Amino acid sequence: MTLIPWIERHPLSELRSDIDTIFDQFFGREKGHEIKPWGTFTFRTLAVDMEETENEILVKAEMPGLEPKDFQISIDGDTLTIKGEKKEEKAEEKKNYHMIERRYGSFHRSIPLPFEVDNDKVKVSYSKGILEIILPKTKSQKAKRITINVK
Repeated sequence: MTLIPWIERHPLSELRSDIDTIFDQFFGREKGHEIKPWGTFTFRTLAVDMEETENEILVKAEMPGLEPKDFQISIDGDTLTIKGEKKEEKAEEKKNYHMIERRYGSFHRSIPLPFEVDNDKVKVSYSKGILEIILPKTKSQKAKRITINVK
């Protein structure tokens, strides 16, 4: 029996399971004999928090175990892109692994922004595995307060 981590069911997980079953049947594989690549980065799961204030958007991303040289950040129009690679630590010692849950590999995440940002004033910091990006709004994107006259 294989132990797998419990993950909250995503709405598309049943669709994926159905498609996996179709491929397994087509290629003649028996259900349960395939090995799922738990140890690879599929970085549509890059954990990101975004919050907006009157003047900016703050983006925080969890990227534990990485150094700033391991990833790149770019802004193209109204899209923020974070990409990079987490390399596997290779040790040539003979060990028997019972479980490997840390993930390695390349990742790529594009995040649509609700407005264009002032690229010259973007601030980026990285500390303790948390990437913080401050994206200032352009002057034309800042919220305008409109008063309502009640008659």
